[in-house]
Amino acid sequence: MAERSIIDQLDDAVAAMAEGRQLDLTSLGPELSALVGVAQDLIGLPRETFKAELQQQLTRRDAMSSPVPQPETNPIRSMTLHICVAGASAAIDFYREAFGAKELMRLTEPDGKIGHAELQIGNTSLSISDEYPDYGTLSPQTIGGSSVKIHLDVSDVDTFVEQAIKAGATLVRPIQDQFYGDRSGQIADPFGYTWIVATHQRDVPVEEMQKELDKWAQEQAAKKANSQTESKHIRENFHTVTPYFTVHRPAELIDFVTQAFGAVEHFRATGSAGGMHAEVLIGDSIVMIGGAEHIEPKPTAIHLYVPDVDQAYERALKAGAKSLMPVADQPYGERSGGVEDSQGNRWYIATPFVPLKTIAADLHTVTVYFHPIGAQRFIDFVTNAFGGKELMRHAEGDMIMHAKVQIGDSVIELGEARYPEQPLPTAIYLYVDDVDAMYEQGLKAGGTSMLAPTDQEYGDRSAWIKDPFDNVWYLAAPAKS
Repeated sequence: MAERSIIDQLDDAVAAMAEGRQLDLTSLGPELSALVGVAQDLIGLPRETFKAELQQQLTRRDAMSSPVPQPETNPIRSMTLHICVAGASAAIDFYREAFGAKELMRLTEPDGKIGHAELQIGNTSLSISDEYPDYGTLSPQTIGGSSVKIHLDVSDVDTFVEQAIKAGATLVRPIQDQFYGDRSGQIADPFGYTWIVATHQRDVPVEEMQKELDKWAQEQAAKKANSQTESKHIRENFHTVTPYFTVHRPAELIDFVTQAFGAVEHFRATGSAGGMHAEVLIGDSIVMIGGAEHIEPKPTAIHLYVPDVDQAYERALKAGAKSLMPVADQPYGERSGGVEDSQGNRWYIATPFVPLKTIAADLHTVTVYFHPIGAQRFIDFVTNAFGGKELMRHAEGDMIMHAKVQIGDSVIELGEARYPEQPLPTAIYLYVDDVDAMYEQGLKAGGTSMLAPTDQEYGDRSAWIKDPFDNVWYLAAPAKS
């Protein structure tokens, strides 16, 4: 029988040691004995302490060698808002002051024109550039407005909007708690964009939001129906707020508005006190013109929309008006100028840059413009006296530069008087649903009675109130038979 190899003999020896049997190394021969001795030293290795230490070292090394995600210096975004403005440098300054924006970068041409800039507002980037007409990149000021509204989430919407208004933004919709769980409102920046600014308050299920939306739609339909019913007593082309120009020479004023603004006379008569009363149509609005040499004048300031402001301005000057301000493009989207007629009425005539709409939203062709001393008190009065609803305001510090208040189907505009000649107490014919109730409400709000509710021979029931700013409000409704 052939002698077994040394490898087979070593396997037998190792198996015997694994089973715990004792071996006689002297009987194995010197070579096999040496190998079995080495095997005896290796049995039981590695020790538990060694294995634990090795695992710890390997884990540490793996952690150190594994790549750690690093923020990308130029991350690729799925979507980034890009806006074009007329005056990108000024816009960047505005967004920095109003929104707390941080400028990330800008690319500027030698003449200072910004081809591309990036701002960070909150955790979002905003790209911005100047206009490039040759490439179809135009601002809202150039195209007559933007249909885009930008939604901005902030931690404290009231504080945020207050800061934005101080920096030059205009309040478009007041800040209110909304049915969908946000507290929000809308502001317009000086460059033609509207921002929906919101702070999230609570999560609202979609089903609940739909119910609230349905409820709101029903309320709006009811309001519209009521408004149509209430307005039946207002004659065609008359509005809730109808200016009543009271001047020394009313016939002269009728001639002026006819020549300058294409007005059409509808009615003229002489009253019992010897004064004239006339009704004249300008655009979509009837205005009343009256007075006489012996009647105290009540000149009026009017924001007037015309098809071509440059032509209307020139016609007004030829008809005897003096210039208050030459025609120029305005940052709020209109081309406008101003004149004062020979009777002291001021006409702020305007045409939108691009006639997507020939008249700004909420306004008629003729809109009365007030310049009170104490604009906030005036807003409070018309709100409390006549149920006015503030639509927007633009303020600089504590001074209200421009505001709109809705009364019935009309909007009045106002701005704080900044010059001695600006306050222009006027007369307003105000159509209401209930003269007696509105009369009492006006007195409670601070008005002074000039005529208690009285049925007039021409078919109206009317009352006269002078407000704390010397404006006279002729409240009127059809007399009840």
